Amino acid sequence: MILFKTLSWRNFLSTGNYKTTLDLTRHENTLVSGDNGAGKSTMLDALTFSLFGKSFRGINIPQLPNSINEKNCEVEITFVIGKDEYHIIRCLKPKRFEIYKNGDLLPQDSKSKDYQKILEEQILKMTYKSFCQVVILGSSNYIPFMQLTAADRRSVVENLLDIDVFSVMNALVKTRINLVREYIKDTDHKIELTRSKTEDKKKLIDTLEKKSSDSVDNYTNEIKTSLSQIEELTIERDELQKLITENLESIEDIESTPKELLKTESNQEQLKSKIKTIDSNLKFYDENDTCPSCKQNIEVHHKNCILKEQGEERNNHVSRMNELLTDIEQMEERLSKINSVVEDVRLLEKNVSEKQSKMSGITQYITKMECERDSLLTEGTEVSVAKDEFNTLINEGSGYVENRKNLIEDQHYYKIATGILKDSGIKAKIIKHYLPVMNKLINKYLVELDFFCQFNLDENFNETIKSRHRDEFTYHSFSEGERLRIDLSLLLSWREIARLKNSVSCNLLILDEVFDSSLDSVGTEEFLKLLVTFGTRANIFVISHKSDSMTDKFQNHIVFEKKNNFSRIK
Repeated sequence: MILFKTLSWRNFLSTGNYKTTLDLTRHENTLVSGDNGAGKSTMLDALTFSLFGKSFRGINIPQLPNSINEKNCEVEITFVIGKDEYHIIRCLKPKRFEIYKNGDLLPQDSKSKDYQKILEEQILKMTYKSFCQVVILGSSNYIPFMQLTAADRRSVVENLLDIDVFSVMNALVKTRINLVREYIKDTDHKIELTRSKTEDKKKLIDTLEKKSSDSVDNYTNEIKTSLSQIEELTIERDELQKLITENLESIEDIESTPKELLKTESNQEQLKSKIKTIDSNLKFYDENDTCPSCKQNIEVHHKNCILKEQGEERNNHVSRMNELLTDIEQMEERLSKINSVVEDVRLLEKNVSEKQSKMSGITQYITKMECERDSLLTEGTEVSVAKDEFNTLINEGSGYVENRKNLIEDQHYYKIATGILKDSGIKAKIIKHYLPVMNKLINKYLVELDFFCQFNLDENFNETIKSRHRDEFTYHSFSEGERLRIDLSLLLSWREIARLKNSVSCNLLILDEVFDSSLDSVGTEEFLKLLVTFGTRANIFVISHKSDSMTDKFQNHIVFEKKNNFSRIK
């Protein structure tokens, strides 16, 4: 079980540069109230940001730091799991994320996502969606269980029942299946290669035993033909190499042309800037007869002289820029030609490489033919050696066949394991085992909330609701108030299941403006009674505008207010 102890924040959303701290264990139930915008729901965003790096209300991360101070945004939370105490610090501007266990900083990975993964999977052992289904029920961005997709419903329940490990196991088994498939493919390749080598070796043995002079002549003729092919390819390769050299000599300015183009374009930009400055000066003297600085009249003669000088200078610059434009066009045309030649050279080099590859293959073939011819002419124990090598290949092939048999058997068992671990396998059986308990708890809380109906979830987490004259309804058939009763019953049921399984069980329960929405007075009264009994094993925080009518029903009352544009506890 997770025991949340303290939560504090500063420069977070509307909170200023002073630390707001909440003791999460001091009272069994606490009413949190305040005017609109006073910062009541900030604790929800601070809580989810500290644990999961995201806000509950879907606020973008850059908007979380206080918009006035714009720095030193900091959120801290302390909780206990078993005998270990954890302290988490998250900061923005500057960014910081640290996890302390019993006062010692846990090693930080290079990626914050990996560090967050350690927090969720190894420490909290719950996801953001599961946390929101068990700990928080809000009126804004909270998505009730019944409005989740089928996949998300299954993910939440698997997390509650602590059976999501089977999903991880299933992923591992699928990885093993893929590996075994690759091993089988590789073994098949080795078997085929060994078979090919064995056939070649058998042919060689037959050839050695015959020692036919006709075979030697055939090898010799084959070698001569291959040598002729190499000569032809060598001539073709040399011709291509010559063309490459000629092309490269025609583009010796391949490096200087781009540099000259950049330089010319830079000179053009400088001239544009000068012309712009001159135009500004001409406009000034054309539109002004008085100096705006000293308030003295500008003499007509002086103005005319400046206008004349500036006009001549501008004409010179325009003339020079036209020359630069011509140069740029010529250089761009040359650069295009260079690029075309480079492409031609690349194609020629590719052809050279292909011919060189062919020559290399023919050379290897010639070497092989020469070795086989020499083997035929060599007297001694060649046949015996070849037979020993043949037997070795046979043994290798038998080993590969046996290994393939074992791999096929492993693949068979992995496929059986996949069938067991998929959603319709062992997880379905566990869920089916817990479904009666879940439905019993849900209906129990519905009765306590004065909502008399028969609610049932099936193995795919689709609901069947019978009410009134036992007619069947869906979740969306009911009013907002009735749907809220269902949502509250599911929330409390998930918490009870989590407590029984000790999977994502925790001491904290936060209800954001639940009593301000569509819950009627009877439902409110029944739910408050339910919270009193529930509070013996949870610390409950209720955020509400109805503070006047409910203050006396809570052990503690926290009021948020806004002073000088900053939220604080009154």
